[in-house]
Amino acid sequence: MAKNMKHYPVVRTGRLFRQSPDPIGPKCQISAEQLLSKTNRRLYRQSRYYSMKLDLDANASRAIDVWVLADTWMVERAMKMGYAMYLENSAAARDRLKDNAIARWEDFRVLSGAGVTILNPLQYSELFTPDELNTGEFDITQVVDSNQATREFTWGAGSATKYSLLAEYDKAGNASQDPTFSTGDMPYDDLMADDSAAMGEDLQNRGNKPPYNATGVNADKTWIKICTLDAASTSQKLSSGYFIAPCGIVLLADAVDPTQQPVAEQDIQWTVKAGDYKGVHAPSMLE
Repeated sequence: MAKNMKHYPVVRTGRLFRQSPDPIGPKCQISAEQLLSKTNRRLYRQSRYYSMKLDLDANASRAIDVWVLADTWMVERAMKMGYAMYLENSAAARDRLKDNAIARWEDFRVLSGAGVTILNPLQYSELFTPDELNTGEFDITQVVDSNQATREFTWGAGSATKYSLLAEYDKAGNASQDPTFSTGDMPYDDLMADDSAAMGEDLQNRGNKPPYNATGVNADKTWIKICTLDAASTSQKLSSGYFIAPCGIVLLADAVDPTQQPVAEQDIQWTVKAGDYKGVHAPSMLE
């Protein structure tokens, strides 16, 4: 006899809404935690690896590029370092306020750095009239620096008001191009043949530099392209398939004309994979 499967009530899929004309520009951003929070009336935290996909309608007339933060250890560690610094910076205030005075839905949130409109989810009336869910607080986390200036965290470039997560991590993460030694004193030197010095030099120098940029984490090259969704061309691609979106952030851009808005409410459906985090698959970036 088959076991009864427990139903978890969560909306994991839906349509996107975008204002037209958009005052910010042609590109736009999907934030998975905002789509899920607004749709399900629950707090979905940003600092997670959301597994999601995008499906383009077959009658769409545009090609859309899909971009996400690279799923690398650098991105994860930069996020953890930023979060640790936030906890350290806010420790005294937390002790003073105590847990019962801290905002109920407080969350560690960072900027994508793209500076574009974040899309809202759509829902419908019984007459199938579409309307956006545009209410909810998603304020970016703030810290206070040594000059008493308030600053935020971003995946983009740093400034007087923003800490770049990757640039700050880069300061602590440069790899040492060592060891490089002289070839004068080798283990088992008296047992080696005439080429012992050459062999020793090879062993000491081949691999002394890391297989990546030793002095930077490519802080200005953080994004990767998932695919181009395209219903009109002969190489039609209607689904991205599931991909990992660190912080749930996805950027959309028109693949043909970057001055055009890349998405309309009838174009794309978003879906977050089912899992054990409030019904979706989204492992923590901070654990």
